[in-house]
Amino acid sequence: MEIRIATVDDAGAIREIYAPYVMNTAISFEYEIPDIEEFQTRISNTLKEYPYLVAWKNSEIVGYAYASSFHSRKAYKHSAELSVYIKQNCRGLGIRW
Repeated sequence: MEIRIATVDDAGAIREIYAPYVMNTAISFEYEIPDIEEFQTRISNTLKEYPYLVAWKNSEIVGYAYASSFHSRKAYKHSAELSVYIKQNCRGLGIRW
């Protein structure tokens, strides 16, 4: 498995990984699956300040992770939170960040 920086071209694969989390869990706090353009915007905006990574195995993206601001107040400037999503059929296979 390889880990690399995400690009806007990864938005479709990332959306496919994210969709089951939106539709079948409360993890994402979203009710509708964002479109590919929204994912492209999220990737671009995140990469301005934080990492956005994809896990790549056998020529496909099997997971992704990104950091974001923990809180907007200045005291939290150096604090971030991390989100990690793994492709449904790859969970439990030892994909580790």
